[in-house]
Amino acid sequence: MGEIDVSLEQEAAAYFRSLGINQGPGDIQYRLIILALASNEGRVTLFSDIRAYTDQVADRGSVASKLKTVFLLEGLAKRVQRGGYVITDKGLAAARFIEKSTKFYKKYMQIDAIIERIP
Repeated sequence: MGEIDVSLEQEAAAYFRSLGINQGPGDIQYRLIILALASNEGRVTLFSDIRAYTDQVADRGSVASKLKTVFLLEGLAKRVQRGGYVITDKGLAAARFIEKSTKFYKKYMQIDAIIERIP
């Protein structure tokens, strides 16, 4: 997985929220956290690594809260040290879903742009 495009992920989250999907694909914090964890698959992801992406869109406390209440409780990640997390298989499945939703959004925008050019 490459670098995370925060602005693209924000657009994708806004698109899914407009469809009434407010959690998961529609939650920018969720998208960025799961993608940051997946980018370090097999290695420890530090909280500071996650914050490098999430600080652009959310405050530190809400990100830590989301990590505890969503990712750790649902088994998407495991805490392995103070401020260190590893993604689980369940978390990898969620990350792949988010990646696919971003690809879907990009494809949708391409098709929408083509349709707008049709007279």
